[in-house]
Amino acid sequence: MSKSSKPNKQRLQTNSAPAHTRRKRMRARCLDPTWSTIRNITVRVGDIVSVRRGDWGNPGHDKEEGGKRHGGKRGKFGVEGRVLRVDGKSGTLYVEGVGHSTADGKEEGVPIHPSNVVVTKVDEGDPIRLQKLQERIGGDE
Repeated sequence: MSKSSKPNKQRLQTNSAPAHTRRKRMRARCLDPTWSTIRNITVRVGDIVSVRRGDWGNPGHDKEEGGKRHGGKRGKFGVEGRVLRVDGKSGTLYVEGVGHSTADGKEEGVPIHPSNVVVTKVDEGDPIRLQKLQERIGGDE
């Protein structure tokens, strides 16, 4: 990451970064009580996230409705679901329960930026990831 404060240079660095760097930048706030001392975490498939901002962060009273842009009313609660796919190239996530129907009637996921979600439950399927998280909080299992 460059140390420049110029927006053009920041965008250039972000868009020309290698794939592994782009993927590691896809971080979200961590509100999992198990990892309470960790502020943010790289989002992975299987994590449970809550959408807090954007159209899906403020859906109507019915969870099937989208936000205002998708024809629904604004509400108080966001959609919570499992991360189905992480697109490192575009820097977006696809969350279970967040989608819209296409013109031919198929259901399609809506991409969400990781800054608009918080991780409420970390997927515990990868022991190496859990070990690294344990090291980050400064303890051994």
